Amino acid sequence: MSVKALGVAMAALTMNVVAAGAAPMPPAVAAAQSGEDQYCLGFDNCWPIAYSYEVYSDSSMTTLIHAASDSCNGGPFVTSPWLPAGYVVKTRMYVCAGFGPYLPPDW
Repeated sequence: MSVKALGVAMAALTMNVVAAGAAPMPPAVAAAQSGEDQYCLGFDNCWPIAYSYEVYSDSSMTTLIHAASDSCNGGPFVTSPWLPAGYVVKTRMYVCAGFGPYLPPDW
């Protein structure tokens, strides 16, 4: 391999690393930072929401192909399952608060 070809390959690799930026956030961290996926019990006391999921194969939602749910992962983290491709219905289940799963009275 010539020095010129090696230089071009290294430049391309560097551009790919710079263009890609930081690695994407894991779903649990993304859920904990998103405002719409949190329930606040007061000022500066917000916790992530755990959801249940139903995945349907068609847009009329007649054929259920998968059902799953989030789980609380100790305090402010939610572990979300991998879901197959399809039409997803997402339903709130409970809040993953620091003192354990909590069902708000206003749900």
